[in-house]
Order: sequence, then C-alpha cells, then structure tokens
Amino acid sequence: MKRLLFFVSVFLAFVILQSFFVPQTFAEKKKPKEIILSTIDIDEDYELIGIVSARTGEVNIDKANVKLKEEAKRLGADYVIGVRYFNYGGYLYAYGTAVKIKEKETLR
Repeated sequence: MKRLLFFVSVFLAFVILQSFFVPQTFAEKKKPKEIILSTIDIDEDYELIGIVSARTGEVNIDKANVKLKEEAKRLGADYVIGVRYFNYGGYLYAYGTAVKIKEKETLR
C-alpha cells in the first residue's frame, strides 16, 4: 500500500511539475485564412492595395459581402476596411479599402 501511494504521489508530482514547464513560443499573429470585412480601421500595420466594390441585384448584404471578399482575394488582400453599404434603385452597393498585412521582421 505504501508503495502504491508513493508511486501515485510521484506520478502526480511529475504531472503537476510538468505543467509548469510548458515551452512558451512567441508566435507571430497568423494571417487570417479568410478575408475579414471591417467597418472600422484595424490595429495592425498594413499596405493599401485599393478600393473594392460590389453590387447585388437585390438588397442582400450577405451576397454583397461575398462579392467584396472575392474581389479582395483576387487582389491578394487580407482585410477590407472601412466597408460601407447603401442601396439605390433596388440594388445594394458595397465598397471598402482592400489591405494586406505587413510581414513582421523576426530577429534571428
């Protein structure tokens, strides 16, 4: 019984101590896998690519967003910032600024 108690306590001590020594990585922020639309500016360094716009044949914001993302992806953008919408004559118009996140330099 004492042996079992000893092994259990050693095992628990090992598990607890091991959790304190988890290797820490200082990973860079990963680029978004999907183009992100934002009505405001983002808090990252970026390069302006250009204006993207979309028009849908109906007032459907989801379709407009898909078209904005497709055009931004074609330009190689990571985000579309300052997105705005308006409708006129039965169409929904959307536009924004396509940007690409600048790569962070890593120290070696």
